[in-house]
Amino acid sequence: MTIAGIICEYNPLHEGHVYHMNETRRRTGCDYIVCVMAGAFMQRGEPAFLDKFVRAECALRAGADAVVELPALYAVRPAELYARGGVDILRAVGADFLSFGSETDDLDFLLSLSGALLDESGEVSRQVREGLRAGKTLARARGEALARALGVEPECLNQPNLALAAEYLKRILETNAPMRPVCVKRTSPYHADEPSASASALRRAFLAGDAETALARLPECTREIVRRELPFAPDARVWDALALWSIRRLSPEAMDALPDAGEGVGRRLWNMAQTAGSAEELTELVKCKRYTRARISRLIASAALELPANVPEEIPYVRLLGFRRASSELIAELKKRSGGRLCADPAALENTDAFRLECRATDLRGLLTASPVYRQTGRDRTARFLWCDEKNGRI
Repeated sequence: MTIAGIICEYNPLHEGHVYHMNETRRRTGCDYIVCVMAGAFMQRGEPAFLDKFVRAECALRAGADAVVELPALYAVRPAELYARGGVDILRAVGADFLSFGSETDDLDFLLSLSGALLDESGEVSRQVREGLRAGKTLARARGEALARALGVEPECLNQPNLALAAEYLKRILETNAPMRPVCVKRTSPYHADEPSASASALRRAFLAGDAETALARLPECTREIVRRELPFAPDARVWDALALWSIRRLSPEAMDALPDAGEGVGRRLWNMAQTAGSAEELTELVKCKRYTRARISRLIASAALELPANVPEEIPYVRLLGFRRASSELIAELKKRSGGRLCADPAALENTDAFRLECRATDLRGLLTASPVYRQTGRDRTARFLWCDEKNGRI
């Protein structure tokens, strides 16, 4: 049995994601695809547009065979830790391939880039430190140092999924994971305005009230699922209030202790939150050459979720969110390859700090919606995995 893994958000799933799954099957010849998917909050700190079980259902409808959760402990982090969580979970379940999308499919170049990232004590790190002292963002300082090391222009590395691709490969190399990387080149820009081009463009269309146009650009197999869930998307106004309150209730010292809150950004965020009227206004007030929008957004989410500064050396659990009925033998294989770590019963995770954090994240996102079901506390403790079949949908 050959298993390919994909690390994803599917927020929401679109035609590019379906293309990626199909290309993964074609290039690897795999028997099954396992998706490691972020839960209630995304890597950029945003609440998920759709509930995680709904997104898991969409993934299964679109061709995935099983979906496991990337815990918030890793999901709401910079690229390095996000990649670490995803790769380690796939390594735990014994995936044979890791397939990812990028702006380039030049695997040799990506391996060179990941090798440069592993140069923690060498010339690259020295140049990054110099860049930070000069007031550059970490992303810019690292990008310029890597570009010099690889002999390319910095603009070549200024691509949203290039960094993630390199971090995936870096984690495979540093853990000696027996996974073969497969890079699928994107066919359109990630953040283009054309709604079919990206999840962010689709979200903008939905939020702008152009739901029918956006729905028409979704895969047919998920269109009605998303239509059903649109009334229960998070309310930005509620998130504004909760986000600001989450920061104001903390002390400046507590803000400084949050993940990635160094260089004074935690204190600056706390100061600006005292007068800001919304999360968007707060982001604009804090954003500068050194503090990126994504970093600020993650800090706001970190305050709301009480995210710990560090992650454990070992992944705390592997939770099954859903699988296809036709792929039931895959689950037995995943349990075998993971040494029994694959968990389908949330009750077994009750004493895990990472799962308690996940429960907070799911509960908080639920409070942002108009759904009486999603607004109930403790859904993560009672929601069992879902399974889909070809005829009847979710069961």
